[in-house]
Amino acid sequence: MDTKYAVVQTAEAHAALETFVEEDIPVAAPVLVASEFSGPPLPNNQKGSEPYTDDEISITWEKGEAQPAAFRDKWFAIAFAAQFVAVSTTAMVVASTISWAELFSSTDSDSTTSNNDYGGDDGVSQEQAAPGIAFWLSIIGISVLVAPALSIFSLGLMSKNAIGMITASLWFSIILSGLVAVFSIFVAPLVGIIYGIFTICLVSYLKTVKHRIPYAASNLKCSISVLKSNLGLGLVAIGSMVGLLGYILSWAVAFMFTMSLDVMKDNTGDENDLSPLGGFVACSFLLSFYWTHEVLRNIVRATVSGVVGHWWFVPAEAASFCSTAVMGSATRASTYSLGSIAFGSLIVAVLHLIRNTLHNARNDRNGGILRCIAACILAYIEAMVQYFNKWAYVYVGLYGYDYIEAGKRVMNLFKQRGWNVIIADNLTNRLLGIMSLSIGILTGLCTLLVTFFVEEFESKQGWLGVGFFIGFVIGIVLSGIFMGLLSSAVDSVIVCFAEAPQEFNDTHPELAQEMNQTWKDAWPDVVGTVIVGLGGGLGVV
Repeated sequence: MDTKYAVVQTAEAHAALETFVEEDIPVAAPVLVASEFSGPPLPNNQKGSEPYTDDEISITWEKGEAQPAAFRDKWFAIAFAAQFVAVSTTAMVVASTISWAELFSSTDSDSTTSNNDYGGDDGVSQEQAAPGIAFWLSIIGISVLVAPALSIFSLGLMSKNAIGMITASLWFSIILSGLVAVFSIFVAPLVGIIYGIFTICLVSYLKTVKHRIPYAASNLKCSISVLKSNLGLGLVAIGSMVGLLGYILSWAVAFMFTMSLDVMKDNTGDENDLSPLGGFVACSFLLSFYWTHEVLRNIVRATVSGVVGHWWFVPAEAASFCSTAVMGSATRASTYSLGSIAFGSLIVAVLHLIRNTLHNARNDRNGGILRCIAACILAYIEAMVQYFNKWAYVYVGLYGYDYIEAGKRVMNLFKQRGWNVIIADNLTNRLLGIMSLSIGILTGLCTLLVTFFVEEFESKQGWLGVGFFIGFVIGIVLSGIFMGLLSSAVDSVIVCFAEAPQEFNDTHPELAQEMNQTWKDAWPDVVGTVIVGLGGGLGVV
């Protein structure tokens, strides 16, 4: 059943808005419009209704509006689905022609022959043999259990002591850089000097951003609250990763089979050279790979933004493991907004393909320097597009805009709400990276301890190190899912606070009070909004 929200503008609301303006807090009108599936209830679109004046600068803010359920940028969605089906179908056709029984029997035969070469069946001792199934089940099972548990524990830890942990992450970078400088000075003096200068810069950076840490911490706490209330987002991210792994396997099978065809090879030159058709097909496969990876990742980002919007305006819809917000946002991102996500992802994929092509051709003497310069320029452009897309997908997830409209509103957001100060802090992402690394190490130590006591495996011939490494990798991957969700939530919180601080004060008064106070403490002499990097880039508050 759709939930409708009438437009409400009372005298009390206007009085509250005036109070917020006097306290130098960014203001949005308390107007709500939404339906259950089309998106979370967000401030209505009012062109020219809320002028904001600061230092004789008058700004008219155009607030967002939840869009009705409809497929947007559908041609890009159709193109993405077509290439995905083409790759998957090719892989299934190839797989159906392979005799898997003969393949595995051939592998077993080769393994037996290899063992006989070292002295027959009895010539390989128990300590030289590979570990049994209990070893692999132990490290995988422990990793899958420990890494998510540590990730959830870390969320609580960061929420309770966000300021201290952000500060500790900065000191960790300083100490690590200083240690590298000390050890390098005796081995490679030039490297030691460079790291020494870098350490001094980090100390100066810490002094510069120290007063902004409480504000970054308040944003982080809000994002953690969203994630802990909607842990089903983890399933969305894991599902996206599983889908990507399945696609990679299908892509590899289809690519190897297609490129092995005679028509793809250039018979007039080297046997490794591709024909014009082969070069085109190879580039198409690479573009498909980059595009699919970007789309699956950005679907998760848009889903997180939608959940943050529900939590911000209607907390009751975002207060359970697989809440209405999680299900609705994930469905909307993978259906109605798929075309918008595919549109932006295609731009990044094309740039990535061109840059990698130039990078792989860098050894060619003809125009080598020009290729290097072009690759550097493309890398910069790609980074800018990715940064732009990050905020555009927040608008796609929050409101359901198409890609072009979301992009216009991003530019409008930066242009009209961030005229005072632009700062590129990277406080939150540094902490999240360190937490992910720590969880990976702890997971590896747990697998190392457990596999040491596996009865079927008593050898110390390097396999315990393998167990630690696998546990470490699984821990990094699984914890990275949670930290990636948290980073996306931070970006969405920044946008929501820019557009609707009053609604935040109504639904989450304690968090809103803390964020407002830390904002004033961080910029006591600044009136208006400040662009601050909290999630790996610039944000707007």
